Amino acid sequence: MKRFIYILLLIINPLIGLSQIVHPCEIENNAFIPGEKLTYVITYNWFFVWTDVGGVEFEVSEDTMFNQDVLNLKGTGVTFSFYDWFFQVRDVYQSWVNPDNLLPLYYHRDVNEDGYIIDIKYRYDFDSLVAYSEVKKSRKPYYQDTVAIYPCTYDVISIIYQARNIDFSNYKKDEKIPFKIILDNEIHNVYMRYKGKEVKKVRGVGKFNTIKFTGSLVAGDVFKGGEDLSIWISDDENRIPVWIESPIIIGTIKARLVGYEGLKHPLKSMIKKY
Repeated sequence: MKRFIYILLLIINPLIGLSQIVHPCEIENNAFIPGEKLTYVITYNWFFVWTDVGGVEFEVSEDTMFNQDVLNLKGTGVTFSFYDWFFQVRDVYQSWVNPDNLLPLYYHRDVNEDGYIIDIKYRYDFDSLVAYSEVKKSRKPYYQDTVAIYPCTYDVISIIYQARNIDFSNYKKDEKIPFKIILDNEIHNVYMRYKGKEVKKVRGVGKFNTIKFTGSLVAGDVFKGGEDLSIWISDDENRIPVWIESPIIIGTIKARLVGYEGLKHPLKSMIKKY
């Protein structure tokens, strides 16, 4: 269950590759509005035992940053109280983006995982193609850095919302799409593969018409690497992730949609409500 919100964000992110091919950095937002809230439950499997270990919530609100109107995109993750004694997680990820093209202006990762603190901030300068970072971690010295970025570089929050505005009808089944993301002061090249449309049942919510993708993951402390990621998003104008799953180093994780409010469009992809 360690760093499960981080895992969820990494799982969702492969969608952004689409934006770099259709209209780089210039996609009009038609998928969401301020006031939207999406809620997920994280389930972990180890030796045939499935357990709900925590929850993740994504919210959109209006804000001001650097004397301009922006959208605040916020992801919050917590372990359920039953598991706090074992490993308590209280994570917050935020990105402040330009409402016109959803490019990020500022990013903040504020993580407390069983007492281990991670505090990372990026300020983006797309004119100079750099991100200015500040990094604080428990038992490590504070430092500042400058990271070279690309014209369409996103963080783990802004990339989710940018991707939801893509016209997926432009892609053929099994088409491979690359993208770039800044993560822990490094630019990562990852890809995703369009797999077509499927009907997906989401326990406790309903049955959906969905668009399915698989994607590659960066091998490391959590993921094995390879194209093991699977994600299903609603096949309607909202484009919300309804189900995500991936194997990790030990076991498998799943994230399922359990609540939604403030959607911009009717959830026409829902075939049957449970």
